[in-house]
Amino acid sequence: MRVEAARSTWLADAPPASGWVSVSLPDDWSTRWPEFDGVVWYRLTWQQPKPAAPVAVMLDYLNMAGAVYLNGELLTRDPQLVEPLTRTWNTPRYQSLPPSLLREGSNTLLLRVSGLAAYQPGLGWATIGDATTLQKRYDAAYRLRHDLELFGLSITATLGCFFLSLWLMRRQDATYGWFTLMSLAWGVVALNQVVSSPWPFATTDAWEQSTLIALCIYSAAFTMFIVRFCDARLPRAEFAAWLLVALSTAALLAVPHRYVPIARTVVAVTQEVGFLATCCGFLYFAWRAGRTEHRMLSLCIVTYITASIHDLLSFIGVLTDNHYYTPFTSQFLTIGMALVLGWRFVSNLRRIERFNQDLVVGIADAKAELASTLGKQHELEVANAHLNARLNLAHDLHDGLGGMLVSSITTLELAPHAMPPQRFLSILKELRDDLRIIIDTASSENVGEHSLAQQIGPLRHRLTRLLENQDIECRWQISGVENCYLRASQTLDIMRIVQEALTNVLKHSRAQHVSIAVCRDENGLRLVVEDDGIGLNAFSTGLPHGTGMRSMRNRARRLGGTFDIQRTADKTLLSVHVPHLALDRSPA
Repeated sequence: MRVEAARSTWLADAPPASGWVSVSLPDDWSTRWPEFDGVVWYRLTWQQPKPAAPVAVMLDYLNMAGAVYLNGELLTRDPQLVEPLTRTWNTPRYQSLPPSLLREGSNTLLLRVSGLAAYQPGLGWATIGDATTLQKRYDAAYRLRHDLELFGLSITATLGCFFLSLWLMRRQDATYGWFTLMSLAWGVVALNQVVSSPWPFATTDAWEQSTLIALCIYSAAFTMFIVRFCDARLPRAEFAAWLLVALSTAALLAVPHRYVPIARTVVAVTQEVGFLATCCGFLYFAWRAGRTEHRMLSLCIVTYITASIHDLLSFIGVLTDNHYYTPFTSQFLTIGMALVLGWRFVSNLRRIERFNQDLVVGIADAKAELASTLGKQHELEVANAHLNARLNLAHDLHDGLGGMLVSSITTLELAPHAMPPQRFLSILKELRDDLRIIIDTASSENVGEHSLAQQIGPLRHRLTRLLENQDIECRWQISGVENCYLRASQTLDIMRIVQEALTNVLKHSRAQHVSIAVCRDENGLRLVVEDDGIGLNAFSTGLPHGTGMRSMRNRARRLGGTFDIQRTADKTLLSVHVPHLALDRSPA
């Protein structure tokens, strides 16, 4: 079969009459006619005996778009033969030759090829023969150049979307994010292998620029993925990778069309060098200090490196082979990377599960230890509660029965023979009533049945009589407590403070006058005991530390109030202020 080629113009519908030169297939016309963008007609002439079986023609590829004529009759034609060109450069072609057009003897097959010098324009292997045999060859070639490419593209898109979802749920793991960007960028590169429509670009240059820019992003994202996968940070190398992407993008977009081949070659070689440097660095790390997952990934990378070098040589024209193997090996690499990420993910889950198991055991031990500690603390609290109850009982006995006994003893000492029997009986009843108050308080914490004014009334009567028996004038002021209902313990604390304060006046003050005020207003409850006695001997050095004084201070603190004693030249003032006492309760 004789093959000839001749140049023509973009709009030529017929081959030229002259300028034909003999060529051999596969042919790249940029090596013969540098910088020629346009149309080249290929004329294939062969001797055809009378066909005994259907005859067909198969073309490995036709770069970039074209039309096929048999003996001057059109057989097939791509939609776009001028810019933007139909992108059938990677598609094998099969066409049956109609018997009505075949001649016994010399036949001519004309192929109109539209292409640009920057993108290796020309014609691949052409075979004319038995239709059945060529159909099988075409099916195999189509599966290799189209179906497998499309299958790989779907895998890339699926894995990219899967790890994108993982990254969105776990953004702190940058490895997933870089893998996603790498997959999406490679998807754009792989798309160039299978699409035939020039959309959405208006020129072939725009298509090629987008593909090469995506390849640059893929290379940089691959570097970032490897660095993060190794749990490392290389700020300078990472900055250099993205700076190279930016410079490459700017160069591809700004370079004039006539310098596109040089720019593409420089960018492709530079990116390939960076990519291979990353691969070699990772291989060194994986087999020197890496983990099992690193070594698993390194095996996938070795395979990809070989295909990448082959495709680079084909891209820059060193090899005339039109087959590109990185789209296939890239799927192997992508799947390997996904499996390694899955391995790491599962390993992390297992570590989390082991941690959770250890945590469960630890929590169980902590619970047991806490239960033991709480049990011991409960025992201590119970013991302290018993002790506090005894102390409170002691204070109540001191402040109540103790005061009554002191006042009764004082009365007997002053006039032991003048006291009538009814007075003894009255003293015993008062001691009984005071003891009943202590018992009721110890057995109940509910709101009392009687108001504070009703509770203080009997105490006021009793203490007034005791003070007057000692020639101490007593004046009471009670206001605002008629509707004040408190818990029994709170009422008892207030009464005991009053009782202890007046007992001290009776025992120590030598006073002639004493005034007691129990008042309630919007600022709380205020209790004031004022006398004109000699005061406290220990006042100059601070509060005295007797049992009664400590008891009053503790009771005021328990009520949430303050306790204060002030001494002037002619009087002693004891005051208790309770601002936050719940005074507005109604009886239960």
